[in-house]
Amino acid sequence: MKSRFPHFLQTPQWGLAKQKASPAWTPFFFIQTHDNGPYTPAPIEGTPGQPFSPGGINASILILERNMGFGQKILYVPRGPWIDWENQASIEQSVSFIIAFARERKSLLVRIEPEAFDTNFLFDKMNNLGFKKTPDFVQANDTVKVPIDKPDKELMTSFHHKHGYNIRLAEKRGLTVRTSTDPADVSRFYELLKKTESRHDNALAIHPLSYYLSVTETLAQYNMARLYLVEKENSLASASLVFTYGEEAIYMFGASDYEFRRDMPNHLREWTSMRDARDEGRKFFDLWGVTMRNDPGEGIKRYKLGYYEQVRNMAGTFDWASSKIKYSLFAFANKLRRRLH
Repeated sequence: MKSRFPHFLQTPQWGLAKQKASPAWTPFFFIQTHDNGPYTPAPIEGTPGQPFSPGGINASILILERNMGFGQKILYVPRGPWIDWENQASIEQSVSFIIAFARERKSLLVRIEPEAFDTNFLFDKMNNLGFKKTPDFVQANDTVKVPIDKPDKELMTSFHHKHGYNIRLAEKRGLTVRTSTDPADVSRFYELLKKTESRHDNALAIHPLSYYLSVTETLAQYNMARLYLVEKENSLASASLVFTYGEEAIYMFGASDYEFRRDMPNHLREWTSMRDARDEGRKFFDLWGVTMRNDPGEGIKRYKLGYYEQVRNMAGTFDWASSKIKYSLFAFANKLRRRLH
């Protein structure tokens, strides 16, 4: 069954933000107005203050194109397309359209990461359309989506009791939480990200400061992004960048200062973020990734499961290649890049 809204990463606003943050990427957005109808191009830039509305639209696809140099291009469809992934006809029409677009653009590779869970996913259908599943995923391969559409007391008691205790402790420790999209605060967030990365042996692969500045500025125009900053006196103890769209808020980037770990700033940060999202009418808070490559002690996993224990595994990552030989070279270069990172 198709969700009421496309995933945040399938909105034209994300395509615009991605292009401004990383100019090597070019977004293309297509909509379908009725079953079996054609996909037609739609504008990327919308009206400031108004996120993309799927009203009157049957399906949509955001495709990101990257020029790899030497005349080679790849296409990427993050958490999409927005279709009913249990409907074979819808899958065939939409995926065939993407392949035709790839051929038109002379693309080497198409990578699709559906917004669909592995339960009852039509893997054979993707295989028959020429897509092969790959372990080389880009977005989180599993997630915890916390149901937040409930009163404070009920929401608090739905967490592990230790999380509830830590939230109450943080409230007593003199911590304050505020939201911001100010570039100066984005810079403070970035400095904390670097500190967090060094604590994880530089395994987080964070973006440059310009990326976070650009993404926050672009999405804030549509009320789709905000920073949460947890402070004690004048020091930044914890921060996160949260994206909002449709029925979800998504915690995608977070950082904390180890010096303040006993004050439990992360717990207060998530508690505040979840209640804000709920008060806006959202139903879920996506903690974005449970099984982490850089979490050997599984501390991050335990922390996220403390809010909600149900882990949902995504269907995965699927590749289509115009040339098997060139794709093999691309896959080898990708492995080498990760090994040298």
